Amino acid sequence: MDYPGPGMNMTQCNPSHNCANCPSRQTTEWRDLTGAELALVDQAKQTRMFDPGTTLYDQGDEGGGIHCIQSGLIGLRRLDEDGNSALLRLCSGGTTIGYRAYLTKEAHLNWAEVMTPSIVCFIERSYVTRLLAANLQLGERFLQHAIEDLSEVESDYARSMTRSMKSRFLHVLMVFYEQLGYRDDTGSPTVELPIKRGELAEMIGAQPESISRLIRQVQMEGLLQIDDRRVQIHDMEAVLRKAGVTF
Repeated sequence: MDYPGPGMNMTQCNPSHNCANCPSRQTTEWRDLTGAELALVDQAKQTRMFDPGTTLYDQGDEGGGIHCIQSGLIGLRRLDEDGNSALLRLCSGGTTIGYRAYLTKEAHLNWAEVMTPSIVCFIERSYVTRLLAANLQLGERFLQHAIEDLSEVESDYARSMTRSMKSRFLHVLMVFYEQLGYRDDTGSPTVELPIKRGELAEMIGAQPESISRLIRQVQMEGLLQIDDRRVQIHDMEAVLRKAGVTF
């Protein structure tokens, strides 16, 4: 299964949507396509809206094409031999996923789960092949994407080796805020986490009980307040400094 069939977790989007006007295209590999090539993508793509919990493709599926996220949040997960799942990466609007399985002609190493209501376009393999043959810059963009993904993995590994658990925890919260954050009625920076605390622990290499201790610690320090999945940030400057990130 490389693209879900019609069902209760998926809605066909308005077919009048076109790639030339897509707000996310300028951050994707498709930004260098010509008008004729964009028309081909419009002809080929399937654009659908997905509910949280939907699987776009499974680990081990053949790469039948490429998915381009227009909006929303997709989590890439990996199963081990015992069936345990780990959340590896979060992908938001303007991100292309599934391209490695297409380029290597191998099965997907991860599975992709919809985390928040998302609109995703799917382009079947044969059309991607035609576009790559016609536009050399497209291939260069995919190569650049692969290099950036590798650099991100290296950065994540270095962070796990050199940063404290609290720093890694705050860093993940800031990643969520950058993608999903808003200001509430009081003007406070706020984000609704799309994952459970156990999955937060997976992302920073911690035990679930460690997350509970971290939450108590950062709340006592006055950095933020966490109620269930709602995070309200009280001291953004301090959180960013301790997380080691800048916006």
